[in-house]
Amino acid sequence: MPLPYDGQEFTFHNPDDTEVRVRGWGNQFAAAFETLDGQAVVQDPQTGFFVYADRMPQLRGDAEIARAEPFASPLAAGHTRWQERLAERRIGAPVGDGPEAAPPPSGTVGDYVGLCLLVDFRDFPATIDRDEVDAFCNEPGYRGFGNNGSAYDYFLEVSAGKLRYRNVVTAYYRARRDRSYYTNETVPYPQRAQELIGEALAHLKATGFDFSPLTTDDQGFVYATSVFYAGKRSNNWSKGLWPHSWRLDAPFQAAPGITISDYQITDIGDRLTLRTFCHENGHMVCDFPDLYDYGYESKGIGNYCLMCSGASDTNPAHVSAYLKYKAGWSNNVTSIAPASTATVKAGTNDFLIHRKNAREYFILENRQRAGRDAALPDGGLAIWHVDEAATNNDEQMTTAHHYECSLEQADNRFDLEHGVNFGDAGDLFDATVGKFGKATRPSSRWWDGSPSALEIVAVSASGPTMTVTTAATASPGLRGQRDLFGPGGAGGDE
Repeated sequence: MPLPYDGQEFTFHNPDDTEVRVRGWGNQFAAAFETLDGQAVVQDPQTGFFVYADRMPQLRGDAEIARAEPFASPLAAGHTRWQERLAERRIGAPVGDGPEAAPPPSGTVGDYVGLCLLVDFRDFPATIDRDEVDAFCNEPGYRGFGNNGSAYDYFLEVSAGKLRYRNVVTAYYRARRDRSYYTNETVPYPQRAQELIGEALAHLKATGFDFSPLTTDDQGFVYATSVFYAGKRSNNWSKGLWPHSWRLDAPFQAAPGITISDYQITDIGDRLTLRTFCHENGHMVCDFPDLYDYGYESKGIGNYCLMCSGASDTNPAHVSAYLKYKAGWSNNVTSIAPASTATVKAGTNDFLIHRKNAREYFILENRQRAGRDAALPDGGLAIWHVDEAATNNDEQMTTAHHYECSLEQADNRFDLEHGVNFGDAGDLFDATVGKFGKATRPSSRWWDGSPSALEIVAVSASGPTMTVTTAATASPGLRGQRDLFGPGGAGGDE
């Protein structure tokens, strides 16, 4: 689903076309807004006007009205094809407490091709040409609009060369009607967006477009359809053509055995940037979950992963070790041995792992503020606590309610879970905070409170190559062998 926003400015419109400048906090499913001077606002469902949330006068200066309901999207989570595939993978994953040799389902490796559908309007013609969009999607070394490479470059690098993702970029389709028809906020959302996508796809089919290069899953669904429409967004939140990621109510039969359902749609504006495009394609192509909190009570894993906040529009951060591991992008995954010193290098997709079972484990990686990670809040050893059966909507840090993927924050403040920030300089481990065990804070205990037997007694200074030293204790059966659960199966070389 689209990236969360934290204080981003938007221009909303009242029914009389007066503008309301607001800042927003939230995501596709829930959001809160306030005026630029800090007054909370909501939209009155009866009049459509934006009003102060505490029974203050309407922003246009009219009489006081009753408090309106907070913002909530009509879209519900959990209905896209990529989410179905993710659920299927999890159902098929091994369970239990022992080191089982069965690998998890296959990851996302090889050549994938998505569809990038371009749309403009008679009253809002395209301002960024098709060749520019094609370069943004596919050209090695692309630098347009300040981006660090193309979308192809991003996935090639973060996958350690294992995913080659390209897009077929269409010519612009001129919509049948003016943009105001599709942005009409009296029509239930996202009906007009889907109408626009449907008519564009029908035009492609009628004019002989070849859908066969697009990559489909085992049920014939195209993995990824990205839609850019000309102009800047003009709608209020969760109305009209407000950017979103969803699935077509009526899947489109493009050709025999080729069906289009999942899509993302966004305004192209006056520039192209990688972060949102790569985040959405991370969902559609790789079946990655969101690692932010849909309810926005917390910050998920912040700027440390593309699938949360992603750190930078033009140079988004790497995907976290957890998702790289599940995608089959690891080069080496080594179980942490007792009484040993292990080396972990940044940018290599080499990870250390310590397991309770197939679904709960610690996975460690070296993250440095350089290259694609230049915008990270901190550099050092990232220790991730993973419970694949959980969700990043649960920030409570209890046995029953905790994140799917949690960053063990070295300063023990857990600002991410508490919603304080998207990461800071105290989050990652290094020589100054180099211990992590059953009695430290944070601790290496499993979510049920039992000791994991992971006892890190020293971490080296932060740098491109770091070392991790452990004490002479370890869980039975996990004494330094290659990881048995990796997508490569027993032996663990991925």
